[in-house]
Amino acid sequence: GEKPNEIIVAVSADGRYAVNRKSVDGRSVELLTSELAAAAAGNKEAVVIVSADALAAHQSVINVLDAARRAGLARLTFASQTPSAAR
Repeated sequence: GEKPNEIIVAVSADGRYAVNRKSVDGRSVELLTSELAAAAAGNKEAVVIVSADALAAHQSVINVLDAARRAGLARLTFASQTPSAAR
């Protein structure tokens, strides 16, 4: 069959989000949930790929997991990120 869609959620070091490279204008779980739902466009098989900066707060990442669950997206994976050179 067709390969499921991938939704890439980037979490920056200062806790900002981007869904499929589109900046999310806010940090609330509710906002993130609606952005994820919109990106999935009804495809519950979509895989959410969490690409968090090495310096991102744990809570920022937990918010992504929470939002994905609320959006009904059960498939999650973490993209390994190389730490930034600025450390």
